[in-house]
Amino acid sequence: MLLCVGPGGVGKTTCAAALALGAARQGKRVLVVTIDPSRRLAQALGQDRARAGEELPVTLPEGGQGSLHALLLAPDVVFDRIVRAYAETPAAARQITQNPIYRAIAENLGGALEYAAMAQLQILHAERRYDLIVLDTPPTANAIDFLSAPERIHEVVTNPATRIITGGGKLGARLLGVGNGVVLKALGAIGGGEFLAELGAFLRDFSGVLSAFQQRAGDFSTLLTSPETGVVLATSASPLSVREALDFLRVLHDRGLRVDSVVLNRVLPPFPPPPPVEAVRATLAEQVEPAVLEDMLQRVLGVYAGLRVQGDQSVAAGQALTRAYPRLPLWLLPLRDPAPTSVADLAELVAQFVRWGS
Repeated sequence: MLLCVGPGGVGKTTCAAALALGAARQGKRVLVVTIDPSRRLAQALGQDRARAGEELPVTLPEGGQGSLHALLLAPDVVFDRIVRAYAETPAAARQITQNPIYRAIAENLGGALEYAAMAQLQILHAERRYDLIVLDTPPTANAIDFLSAPERIHEVVTNPATRIITGGGKLGARLLGVGNGVVLKALGAIGGGEFLAELGAFLRDFSGVLSAFQQRAGDFSTLLTSPETGVVLATSASPLSVREALDFLRVLHDRGLRVDSVVLNRVLPPFPPPPPVEAVRATLAEQVEPAVLEDMLQRVLGVYAGLRVQGDQSVAAGQALTRAYPRLPLWLLPLRDPAPTSVADLAELVAQFVRWGS
């Protein structure tokens, strides 16, 4: 299992797709799980015609020996699957999944995406249908939530308030299990009798599923730090992204996850100083009208100055990352515009990975 992590806006999803394609072309059965791919990348993977939660085969370029499937994560689909697996009876599962309160929680719960990603990986890992599963995680802040999901689920399930709300224990029975309970009366006054009936049914049926969430959380925590799981951190060369990447590398180290490599994406080579202004002006004078010459000159010089800044940032980013983690492999991917829109484009991207210092 390979987790592709990093700041937002650095091409992390594209990196995940390229890594998955590279492994598939080497003969592996690979699944790439994406969360919010760009329109172009979704088109490249064929997900623009897929339903959320559907594993869709991706046609490999000529010469590919393995297989590649792409899956767009759907939290509600994952939650429904867990409920059906762990509810006390099939009837209880149907009642839970059809309950409006459950639907609202599954679609709007804070951290639902991270919980779903955790559960989806466990399901796929247990099925053993793939040699490699590549997960495109949420951006860094949400990825930390993803990594801490097991602890947060444990806190929720073991919290005394949860036992009260789900009717566990004598106090829970007094509050929710009898007609004259204090909480029941208050909720009935606020939401009405129909809401109260839906809430009561949901809480009774869902209490049996909570223990399954707790067990899954413990299993996933073990899976994250097992030899079967590796991490690739993707970042861009912007100073902010590099600082965020370095901070996240420390988080990964503290949590005991194995980081396999860092990908520095969208890099530019160093640019030499520009030629003398008069030389640039003379070259432009041969190609544009005199009326727009000075305006065009400033534009060209401005673009070149921007490219020099980006090239210098790429060098500085590589130096900062290797200085902080000298033994961690660093790979470079050049800036590509436009972004990949086909599997062939992704295959070209795979061929452009370059090891820092080579």
